[in-house]
Amino acid sequence: MKPTQKFESLPLWEPLMAFVKEIYSITAFFPESEKNGMGQKLRDKTTNIPMLLAAALSSNGKISVADAKTALVETETLLIVCKHLDLITPATNEDLQDSIQQLSGQLNSLSQRMDKK
Repeated sequence: MKPTQKFESLPLWEPLMAFVKEIYSITAFFPESEKNGMGQKLRDKTTNIPMLLAAALSSNGKISVADAKTALVETETLLIVCKHLDLITPATNEDLQDSIQQLSGQLNSLSQRMDKK
């Protein structure tokens, strides 16, 4: 992978943006009491993933990819908490967990490609 590659050209970029958009859509329907609590935490953590990915490519550093993977796991954990608080349905959680698994695989693949450099 070339250090000058644009992060938007990565195969995982569009699914990642769709995931971020889905999180924003879901949290818009959280109760007012959670929009600035759990909703904000979830939006912040989710938007950290593409920011860290962009940093990984601009600095050509594996640490940022690992940080993006960590942010994804933290997002997954927040979603599990949201499910237990009945902020999202089990079906919505399952759909989002499927997306997380796909994104995780793509981040792992990117990390492995960067390791080969």
